[in-house]
Amino acid sequence: MKAIKYIILLVLLSFELSADVILPNIFSENMVLQQESKNLIWGWAEPNEKIKISTSWGENVGTITDSEGKWEVLIPTPSFRENQSIKIQGENSLEINNVNIGEVWLGVGQSNMGWGIENTFNGEKEMQDAKKSNIRFFNPASTLSTTPLDNQDAQWLTTNSEGVGKVSATSFYFANKLYQELNIPIGIIVEAYAGTSVELWMPKEIQMDDKITADYITGASGDKERYTKYVERCNEKYAKDPVKFKKLKDKAPFEETYNFPGNTFNAMINPIIGYGIRGIIYYQGERNSKRIKQAQHYETQLPKLFNYYRSIWNERTSNNVSESFSCYFIQLPSYKGAQDKPVENDTWPVMRETMRQISNNEKNCDLAVTIDTGDEVVLHPQNKKPGGIRLAYLALKNDYNKNIVSKGPVYKSKNIKGDKIELLFETQGAEIISAKEGMIDAFAIANKKGEWFWADKVEVNGNEVTVSSKKVSNPIAVRYAWSQNPSQKNLMYNEFGLPAGPFRTDNFEYPEEIYRPIKPKKQKGYVVKDWERLDMPQ
Repeated sequence: MKAIKYIILLVLLSFELSADVILPNIFSENMVLQQESKNLIWGWAEPNEKIKISTSWGENVGTITDSEGKWEVLIPTPSFRENQSIKIQGENSLEINNVNIGEVWLGVGQSNMGWGIENTFNGEKEMQDAKKSNIRFFNPASTLSTTPLDNQDAQWLTTNSEGVGKVSATSFYFANKLYQELNIPIGIIVEAYAGTSVELWMPKEIQMDDKITADYITGASGDKERYTKYVERCNEKYAKDPVKFKKLKDKAPFEETYNFPGNTFNAMINPIIGYGIRGIIYYQGERNSKRIKQAQHYETQLPKLFNYYRSIWNERTSNNVSESFSCYFIQLPSYKGAQDKPVENDTWPVMRETMRQISNNEKNCDLAVTIDTGDEVVLHPQNKKPGGIRLAYLALKNDYNKNIVSKGPVYKSKNIKGDKIELLFETQGAEIISAKEGMIDAFAIANKKGEWFWADKVEVNGNEVTVSSKKVSNPIAVRYAWSQNPSQKNLMYNEFGLPAGPFRTDNFEYPEEIYRPIKPKKQKGYVVKDWERLDMPQ
């Protein structure tokens, strides 16, 4: 945090001393601009200074800085092309070289979004194979701020850049699949911070009309008091043994900690608002799955985030970034012990159901199912490739009009017939199949008492699946893969290797509190292994 503030101070001091034209770091060598749009470019100079911008593709735009020395212009871009340049002329002259024009996406989330490609299965090989791919990444460090910042300490990376292995694996696989199918330059802006809740990625002010969030913010005195005492204990330990407790030194004030609403928005989103993008990919939700009410509240919070980003991007760019751009997000993967009960009372199934409802209810929102990825012990699974590719499938079909099947079977409706329940799915014309030989065995059926039993008969007929149980003569509801880790069941897929997501047909009340098992302990010598899943041939 101090390092970031120091960098910003140096930038401001240099500005005051020289009044040279200054650009945010996102406008730099190797950058990618959104094609066939008007891209916003901005910076700082002397107040009332004339600024001229010219591009290698023939655009010339001028403006004058305002009373604070700020300036911004909209630059039209043609269809995709490579190795372009931009010149900015004020009292001094700047030139940005090796600029690509193509498709740009913003990736946002917590640690599973930020998890580096070098730490995934076959990551080194994937990076080598992608060296000739025309993909660029803007990958800032994770930072916090209680006030909005204007810049980030980062630079654009190519697939050949040193340090590209630390770039988000999910974003990498998403971008690489887009590049393979579109064969045009791809740019990904990755903004990720470990352990963050969705509330941190929006301004505090827009959440105050929400009682649950407002109660947290205004009622944080108890948390603040505990945190203050924690800081005092840290300082006492450091005073006694500075060497042993050096990591405890200089704890931030409570409002600067990562769990305070708005702090990652201020530091990581505010500096890039208005940069030309096609849409957003989002991988977050683990932090909001701590409690049952929090997971349910996500149905309000995530759409609020998406729609706020759409609004501010559209407004800042004078309608040149769509006010309804696509937002795709990853459903929670599997974690902890494999499912052994028909229905498990846990927060993760509730969060997955919340995510499913968001994808059903929100315009231009969809999710990538990843219950066949994850790990029983490690919260950060190394099998990030399926999720990245499945996000790309959504974009390829919906944003680039590719004739593909973009997702697995999606539950639509139920029909009770005696002792059976017929389930109707949207399949995009693809065949429903099981992950392996035998019956799909992740369905549970409820009787009139609300007791759950495994379905012992599952029949697939086109886009219909009929389920029943010898133990339930009058079924009233079905749940599928309702567990924190259903990955080892014989799951339902389509022929293109895309799994159906967990769902429920009931509207039973969730328990007030759900017992969350203790985080699995990673035993010495534990080796993370990938799970078997169907190939994705598209």
